Amino acid sequence: MNTFAWLLKREYWENRGGFFWAPLIAAGVVLLVVTIGVVTGLSHAPLDGRALIGGVRISDMAAALTPEQQQQIGAGLNVGLFFSGAPVAITLAIVTFFYLLGSLYDERRDRSILFWKSLPVSDLETVLSKVVAATVIAPLFALAAALALMVGLLILFSIIVSFYGMNPFTLVWANASPLSVVGKIAMLIPLNAIWALPSIGWLMLCSAFARRVPFLWATLLPIAAGTCVSIFDAVTNLRIPNDWFWQHIVGRVLFSVLPGSWMDFDALERRMDHVDGPQVLINAIDMNTILGPLSGPSIWIGAAAGIGMIAIAIWLRRWRDDS
Repeated sequence: MNTFAWLLKREYWENRGGFFWAPLIAAGVVLLVVTIGVVTGLSHAPLDGRALIGGVRISDMAAALTPEQQQQIGAGLNVGLFFSGAPVAITLAIVTFFYLLGSLYDERRDRSILFWKSLPVSDLETVLSKVVAATVIAPLFALAAALALMVGLLILFSIIVSFYGMNPFTLVWANASPLSVVGKIAMLIPLNAIWALPSIGWLMLCSAFARRVPFLWATLLPIAAGTCVSIFDAVTNLRIPNDWFWQHIVGRVLFSVLPGSWMDFDALERRMDHVDGPQVLINAIDMNTILGPLSGPSIWIGAAAGIGMIAIAIWLRRWRDDS
């Protein structure tokens, strides 16, 4: 167990830029853009902060909010916080994609594999440490960056509220629940790890197999296969399910590392048809909707395929020789 912990530390030390700094920079860029927008907007607002809507001051309207309206504001804030982490999630997906693609290729390219194989560490432990780094370590750092972004956005919103004469503590901080939102996102990490196994297995397999340019192997092979299926369907009229192939084969092996790509958007649309207001999105991101994909076979079939490809990658690392 101690050996595996050191292997995880090795992965973090060698990829600190992607795991730690990339999500933090993405969060910082979002916060900077929003800050510029807030400053620009406030610079054109009345200097005394007294704005009117329908002849009534905003501060007076805020003071007269009912508990139900306060709850609705909190729901809207939490939904905004939930989706504010999208740029961080996209950054995490890009980092994870290229980390997995180089995880077994780079050590052969720079011959460091000779050093690591001289140590009493099995190929199974080494490959699994890379899988855990991609599915647990990297998402946890991204989650911390997302939390920092949420707090920063709430501070900016508090500044706007204060500018218009409202109390940010009663209007913003008493209603928003950033820790609850982060906790819900943290619960998605295991689900996303299972969903991402086809991409993880495929990228590591290409990384272990390719002698050069693993990126081309990883991307062109599934795209070429999807193109061939589509062409064959077009010329034969055999009703081959090429749309299914693109979505469940090509899409899964290339884009499953994107957090949230497993969400059931049909269920989201059904919930939006029955509820109005911010509660639409609150219902759409509750645990019943989030855990919906677990009820179907797709996630488990993909997970089994991903585990199989990881097993082949372990075997290739043991016997691959580029000398």
